[in-house]
Amino acid sequence: MSMDSVVVCDKSYRFNGRCLMRAVPTAVLVCFMVSFFLPISSKASNNIFYAGVAVPALIWWFRNPRSCFSVFRVSVPFFVFFALLSFFLGWKDLSFLESSSYLLLMFIACAMLEQHRRAIVGAFLIFAIVCFAMLFVGIIEWIKVMRVADVAPRIILWGQSENPIFAALMIICGMTFLWVFHVEDYLARRADWVKWFGFCAFVSLCITCAVVFQARSALIGLFLFLAAYVIQRDYLKPALIAVALLLLGLLVSGAGDVLLERGVSFRPAIWEAAIRRILEDCSIVTGCGRDRHKLLGAFEHPHSAYLSVLYQGGGIGFALFAAMGTTFLVSTWRARSRWLLVALVGWGGVVTTTGGVFVQPRPLWVYVWIPTFMALLETGRPALEAYYLVRSRVSSSD
Repeated sequence: MSMDSVVVCDKSYRFNGRCLMRAVPTAVLVCFMVSFFLPISSKASNNIFYAGVAVPALIWWFRNPRSCFSVFRVSVPFFVFFALLSFFLGWKDLSFLESSSYLLLMFIACAMLEQHRRAIVGAFLIFAIVCFAMLFVGIIEWIKVMRVADVAPRIILWGQSENPIFAALMIICGMTFLWVFHVEDYLARRADWVKWFGFCAFVSLCITCAVVFQARSALIGLFLFLAAYVIQRDYLKPALIAVALLLLGLLVSGAGDVLLERGVSFRPAIWEAAIRRILEDCSIVTGCGRDRHKLLGAFEHPHSAYLSVLYQGGGIGFALFAAMGTTFLVSTWRARSRWLLVALVGWGGVVTTTGGVFVQPRPLWVYVWIPTFMALLETGRPALEAYYLVRSRVSSSD
C-alpha cells in the first residue's frame, strides 16, 4: 500500500490542527461504513454519520457561503435531476426531502475529504480489508454448519449486515474496490497469466460470497460490474473465457444449486402486486408515495430499487430517476471512471432488493451512493479543483 493511500499529516508527523481536520472525518467515515457490520442499532450508525461526518461537512461547506453551490458543478445535470426528483417525491412525502438532504451532506463530505488527495481511497481501503475479514468469517461459519447439516446454510452476520443481501453487496463492493484500485495495477506489471489468475481468484471469491450468503442480488451486481469492466478494459475474449470457466465450476461443484434453493423469493409476485396497485389504486403518473401498504399482505416495499421509484413516484418520478441515472452513466463512462465500476456493483444489486434509493443512512449508502458520488467527483475533477481554488483564495484573503 502506497503512502498516498492514507491520510498523512506532515513530514514530521506532528499532531496539529490541520492533521485533526483531515484525520478525524476520514476515521469517522471508516467507522460509519464499518458500523454496518457491527452488532449495533441502525440509530447508532446514523448518529456516527450525523455527528462525525455530516456536521463537519456542513461547517466546511458554509465556511465559504458565496461559492458553496459551486461544488455541484462537478455534474450539473445529475444534481438538477437529483433535486427535481427529491422535490417531486418530497411533495408526496417530506421524508424523501430529509433523506435526499442527508445524501447531499454525504456528497459534500466526500468533496471535503477529496480535497486531501486519496483520503476516501484510504478510508475505503480500510473498509475493504474489513470486508475481506467478514467474508472469511462467513466462509468459516458456512463450513462449520455444512459439516453437521444436510442443507446449505445462509450465513447471517451482525447489525444491519444481518440481512445477507446487504452483507454480500458490501463485501463484493469492497473486493471490487480492492481489485480496481490496487490489485489490478499491481498485477499489470506481472506476466499475463498472473494477472488472469488473479482476476479468476477475485471473481471466485465474489461468487463464493454470493453462495455463502445466498445473495443472488449480489451476483447481479457482480455481473454488471464484469460486463462494464471487460468492455472498458477491452478484455472481452479472455474475460469471457475466465467467467465461463468459473460458471462451469459453479455448476459442477453444486454451488449453483445452493443459490437456487430459495427459488425466486416471491419477487415476481411482489412486482406484479406493486404494478397492479399502481395501476388500480394509485396513479401511473404520480405513483403511490410511501403509503405503507403491504404488498401481498406481507411485504413493505417492491423489493427492487427501480420498481420502488416507479411505485413511489409514478411515471414522472421514474422519468426523473432515469434521466439522473443516464447523465451519471454517460459522463462517468466517457471519463473511464474507476469509481463507476465500483458503483455498478450496487446499482446492479438493487435491481432485486431494497425499497428505493433515497433512504437515510443505510448499507446502501456504502455500495451505491459513496461510489456514485466519488465517480462524479472523479469525472468532474476540473470543476472540483476550481471550487477548491476559490475556497483557498477566500480563506487567504480572510
